[in-house]
Amino acid sequence: MNNRQITKYAIYTVAVLSATLINEFILKYVKKHIDQQGYLLVLIDMMVVILIFAPAFALVSNYTKKLSKAYLNTSKKLSSTNNGTLLGFLVAIIILFILFASLRHNISVVNDLTQIIN
Repeated sequence: MNNRQITKYAIYTVAVLSATLINEFILKYVKKHIDQQGYLLVLIDMMVVILIFAPAFALVSNYTKKLSKAYLNTSKKLSSTNNGTLLGFLVAIIILFILFASLRHNISVVNDLTQIIN
């Protein structure tokens, strides 16, 4: 795989994970502020997914792609090696991992790492 394909897949991966994280944040907010259970909550959940992912996939081709590409290109320039794209992608994945752990699983990665180090 050449560098252009790797960059393309990295951009797509970061964009999809970011959209999923936004979706999860909105669903948690809805569940906290709307006291519904059962089928109505399922419908609300489905509407939120459509409202997040339909525009997100449109944005992937425009803004999200541009932002992700700018981030990866910047990391490429800051890195002294040819693996700048990989480095930028790994940093983005680590940040998304920390946010996913916190938002979806109520796990504080930073606190856990602090306890391990100390």
